Formats: sequence, structure tokens, C-alpha cells
Amino acid sequence: VIDVSTLSLSSTVWLDFQASHKMAQPQQQFVLDARTGQMVPVAAAGGAAAGGGGVVAGGAAPAPAGGVVVSGGAGAGAAPGCCGAGGAAVCCGPAGAVCCSTGTGGGCGAGCSGGLQTGAMMYVGSSKGDWITETTYRYVGTNKGDLMFAAPVQRNWLPCCLALLGLLLLGLLAFFFIGFTTTTTFAAGHIGTCLFWGDPHVQTFDGARPSFYGDGEYWIVKNDNIKIQGRYMGTKYTLGLASTQKVAVSGAFIGNHKIEVEPMQKEFGGAILVDGVEVLPEFGSLSVGGAIIKYDDSGELVDQATSRWAKHIVHMDLPEDVSLTVYRWGNYLDLKITMPPKDVDGSCGNFNGNVDDDTTQAIFDRVGARVPATDMLFSRGASAQFTPEEKEMLQKYCSSTTVAEAKLHCVKELPADVNEVGINACIFDQCFGMNEHALQTAKQFASEEVRKNIGLE
Repeated sequence: VIDVSTLSLSSTVWLDFQASHKMAQPQQQFVLDARTGQMVPVAAAGGAAAGGGGVVAGGAAPAPAGGVVVSGGAGAGAAPGCCGAGGAAVCCGPAGAVCCSTGTGGGCGAGCSGGLQTGAMMYVGSSKGDWITETTYRYVGTNKGDLMFAAPVQRNWLPCCLALLGLLLLGLLAFFFIGFTTTTTFAAGHIGTCLFWGDPHVQTFDGARPSFYGDGEYWIVKNDNIKIQGRYMGTKYTLGLASTQKVAVSGAFIGNHKIEVEPMQKEFGGAILVDGVEVLPEFGSLSVGGAIIKYDDSGELVDQATSRWAKHIVHMDLPEDVSLTVYRWGNYLDLKITMPPKDVDGSCGNFNGNVDDDTTQAIFDRVGARVPATDMLFSRGASAQFTPEEKEMLQKYCSSTTVAEAKLHCVKELPADVNEVGINACIFDQCFGMNEHALQTAKQFASEEVRKNIGLE
């Protein structure tokens, strides 16, 4: 027996009153017919029921055909429990007795089966009184009281996975086609040093050790304001492997004046020039375009092997805290360049704190293998050579595959008017540019006469 006045949303039985019944009274009572599973209304005699589940004061009144009379509520005038259909209702117990069946002779009892069933059940539908098991359902719909299964929310990870995959692919493309450049933030006041000595050994601002053995003109330091070039040429003592033979400085930072320094011997130039005019034939000093040039015999050497020779050193104090020291020897030069970190490139490297990207090949890729004629700073020309020792060394110690790849790079990186000697010199750089001691290998190919001439015998 169910007293609808006691039902709440938390009950195990829910009634869709709007859809199933039009209630004239707010405390209408219903019972569950155990045979049909339907909820049927309880008739009340004389007016409204008093108390949940009981009949009106004065006892049970005949129920309409098919109806059921219920007593046992807590209201005033509670009567013994009665069961039965129509006028044959049977009163068979105290208030609260349970009806076991309907119809004539319906029995009563406290524990008979088929009565009201509790548990995880809900009343649903439109007036049919059907029952279903409650699991994970929720109330939806408009007025009908329909129910539907509330499926767990399934998260779709596909968009996230596709987005992550796209980022990964972009990273790979950047690595292979753009490349990653590591840049170091330098401490305030940091001064970098680039050194040149011998045939020529080089130490970049970042500490790398590339070498440049082929004849020709190269960028040493280059940016929009600062332009420093070097001419690297072979000597008989180096069997054609180049050393630094000349250096030139120009650019907006010195008012586009041009300063050139050559070795001491006349056959290699033998002069200091400003804007093409020879200056300082003896020790002394001068200034031009904000640059102070001092020529003397004092200064710390780059290569201690040269300490046996007389010193002839050119000191240039240049704008933008740039300093260039040139050590003039008989047929070549040593160099020392200092400056604070700047956006530069050339044989001294790109000054970004990353030693790994200052290889000979990487520098050629960035600034070209040689200086084009339109950018040349030198007043006097020179003819490049490719010696027999260099040719034999290239054939024996550089594979045909490497030579072919190097030639492709050189054709791309050299000026358009370069000749075969210039291409071979560039290929030699590509093959041996990271070998600091290529001269020791070249000596293997020197003839007996050459060896005598350079003092190797």
C-alpha cells in the first residue's frame, strides 16, 4: 500500500502524476495491484481521507467495482485493515494489515507475497504503470516523464593527438630545413678574441678552429658597419697551403675609409696603406675616420715561434670597441682581433657562443667561400695558385664522392666569374678545412728539390 502523500523525489518509486493522472485532490491515495502491476485509486466515503493510507472516520465504505479499500493510516478514525473488491471487502486485521489479493474473499496477512515491492524500481510511462530497474538513468523530457540511459561521457582524444603530432612535425621540419642556432647571452663587458697565425691557423670568437688553405680573398669579420677581409695565399714554405698575406679594414664605422696592411717583403706588398696611399714607412702613428693607427715593435705575440724575428706590429684602435693588431712578418701576417659581442660573421665565426657552427663549411654557407669582386677592399690584385702537392693530396686523401659534393657547394658559394683554380682551392678547403695540420700531410708529396728549397732535407 502506498500513500502518495508520503512520496518524495528520493523514494524508490517515482510517479509521473502529470502524465498518468489528473489529480483533483492533493492527497489522493493509490495501491499496487499485485496481479496486474498497476496502481489503482482508493475510494473514500464521505470526502477527503485523513491520515496517510487510512480511510475516513467511521470505517470503510464500499469501493467502486475493481477498486480497493485501504485502512490503517495514521489519520483520525482509523479502521481495521480491509481487503476485497466491491462490496465484499474483508476487514481482517488491525490498522496497518496488508492486503494479499483483491476480489471476493481477498485474504489479509502481515507477510504475504505479491504486495508492494521495494528496491531500485521506478514508475514510468504514460498511464501504463510499467516498472523498470533503475541503474544509471536520469529524468529527461518535457512533461512526459520519459527516462533515458545516461551513458558515461567518453573523452575524444583524437583532436589532442593530432595537434601534438602536428607540433612534432613542425619541429622536425624546423630542424631539417631551418636548423637550430644556439646563442649564448654574454656577461656584461665580455670581449671576444679571434686569432690568426701560421698557415693559417684560426681561433674564432667562440673558440672554434677552422682552417682555410685555398688561395683567395675571404671575409674575416662582416656586418653592415664593420668590414674586415683577408687575402690567404700559399708560400713555398707551406707547399701552396695558404697563410694570411694581407688584411684590409673598412666600413661605415670608420667613415668608409680603407686601411690595408701587407707583409714586410716587397714581393708580398711591403706597405701600410690608407685609402690606397702608403703611410707609416717607419714606426709612428696617425688617425683616420675615428681610427687610431700606431706602428711599433711592442706587443704580445700570437705565435711564440715567431719570437726569433724582429717585431713590426700595427695596432688599430677602432670605433665600436674594435681592436685589430697585425704582426708583420717577411711573407705573411698574424692577426689578433678583439671586440664585444656583435652580429658578425666570417672566418672569425658568428660570435654567438656556439663553437659547433663555426666550421669551415658552415662559414662558407653563411657568407660565401670567397669575397666577390664587387665587395673587394684590396688595392692590389693577386693570382690564386693550386700546387702539385695540393692536387696530389686532394686525389689521395679526399674521396671522389666528397670532391663531387664539395664542387657543388663551391659552385654555389663562389663568385660567378671564378676560374678552375679558384674552384679547386675551394674544394681543398671543403676537404681539409677542419684539419689544423694539413701541411704535415702535404709535405709527403713534396719533391726532393722542393724539400731542399724549403729546408726539409
